[in-house]
Amino acid sequence: MRLVCFMLLSALLFSLMACEPSHQQQKQASAAKDEEKDIIPLSAEKADGAEGWLTNSTILYTASDPTKTELFSYSIFTGKEKKLYRTDGQIVDVQINSRKQMILLQITHSHKTAVLLLNAKGETLYQKEYETYELETAWNQYDPYQMMITVFSENWDFHTYQVNAKKDDSTLSPVQVPFIHWTSKSTFDYVREGRDDKSGSLYSFDTASKTEQKLGDDVLFFDSFHQMSFTVKSASGQKGTYQFTTPQSKSPVTVELPLQTKYTSLAPMEYDYDETKGLFYTFKRSGDAYKLATVNVSSGKAKDMFSLQEMEPIQISPNGKYALYGFHFEQIISLKSHKMKQLIIDQKEME
Repeated sequence: MRLVCFMLLSALLFSLMACEPSHQQQKQASAAKDEEKDIIPLSAEKADGAEGWLTNSTILYTASDPTKTELFSYSIFTGKEKKLYRTDGQIVDVQINSRKQMILLQITHSHKTAVLLLNAKGETLYQKEYETYELETAWNQYDPYQMMITVFSENWDFHTYQVNAKKDDSTLSPVQVPFIHWTSKSTFDYVREGRDDKSGSLYSFDTASKTEQKLGDDVLFFDSFHQMSFTVKSASGQKGTYQFTTPQSKSPVTVELPLQTKYTSLAPMEYDYDETKGLFYTFKRSGDAYKLATVNVSSGKAKDMFSLQEMEPIQISPNGKYALYGFHFEQIISLKSHKMKQLIIDQKEME
């Protein structure tokens, strides 16, 4: 009797599995199919370089000639592109908020620098020109209509302005520092350099309450992403103590990682952050090459991934599947297979 029951139950389970081309199987098949998609490269004669991810499968790139510079969106799997913006000036900086589908441009022309805020269709939401030798823009990832703009003179004097693009309002910032990092809709953090100009004290400022708070001393470096920020302090040798902070962490997660010498100061290796998986990507020296490594910012668990010949800028796609790599993001890496492909290639190689 037990044998009969077992056979009947097995037959029932088999029939249920057979009937289940269902949602789960379709999802798995779709995921596998996505992994098999080929990257369609851009011609180097057409593209100056990639600028970053607009979506999981769409990048922005710039193209220029002596008379104009243009900004395009480009689907890496279909090859479809769309011109978003054209200017007679030179696009010198492109920042992307993939979550809000917004783009921030800096354009130089006739000794002036314009700051433009675009939506994903290329429509201008805000524009303002500055007479400046150099311009630094800190864009609020929580509220992309908020930004801090620092205008430098030729002798490196500066003024920092708080800009509300939605209200077309610009006022002098209550904190006159050139490099700030937004940590919420209304707060930003910054390092005031110490006597040696290589480290300083970390402060936070609340724009709503107009209050400043000191957070720590001897900070070499600070940066923030959406829902994650980190500080770096000097450790022994060429290493630094990283402290990662997220809304979920009760206390900072501390990890020791190698640093590089940049100009005359110690600084982090190239890095980026995958918000989806909570992974901080950076590099470690490995003989004559470098290893790409990750740190889980919640647990502090570090993992070496694979080797690359050079340490160059890297930017992770919003879904954490791919990485743009290179000084012009001319290559793309599958973070699952570790395979690298040229995203921007010579026309001869395309033929």
